[in-house]
Amino acid sequence: MMTEQGGPTILFGGTFDPPHRGHVELPLRAADLIGSNRVIYMPANVNPQKSASPPIDPAHRLGMLEVALEELGDPRAMISTIELDRTEPSYSILTVRQLLEEMPTEQGPLRLLVGTDQALNFTTWKCWEEIERLAEPLVLPRAPWNREALHEAFERMQPGRSDLWMTRVLDIPEIVASSTDARNATARQESIEKIVPPSVEAYIQRHGLYA
Repeated sequence: MMTEQGGPTILFGGTFDPPHRGHVELPLRAADLIGSNRVIYMPANVNPQKSASPPIDPAHRLGMLEVALEELGDPRAMISTIELDRTEPSYSILTVRQLLEEMPTEQGPLRLLVGTDQALNFTTWKCWEEIERLAEPLVLPRAPWNREALHEAFERMQPGRSDLWMTRVLDIPEIVASSTDARNATARQESIEKIVPPSVEAYIQRHGLYA
């Protein structure tokens, strides 16, 4: 049950390789919209759908996320290492179940924050129907998808349920940033100050990552 004190808890997962400005700032903007005072950032260990391109050491991804959120200084932001502590692939359903077991009831319902591509791929996820029931998704829109195109795509994904999916799409301006661009620019010894928070760029330089 939602409470007036806390509202929903937002869960936002990703590899954060490295965490860029969109990763850090957009979940908190989503929290503003839905009245949440708790955003859980969840670094993934092994993404079953991206196992062909493993990320860098989890300790560094966690370290970068820690300094990024510390720099931001928002008390709503916190990190869970549930998935990093696992040795098996990080299926979202396992994380959702575990979080719900550990969360106090006064924290309110759990909402899973995903990007547009993840939303359009949602029915391929393990136990996606259970995830939808336990942690109803919220969708961060991303170019080139506008609302009309998204509605059509959701209708192809789940005929008859596109209107429901559109109620989950948040009205938040996109922050154009990419972890891939950050890695590639670092390898070329170019500045990434417009892509990642200053603390993350400093961390990357200090540890010689992506070079």
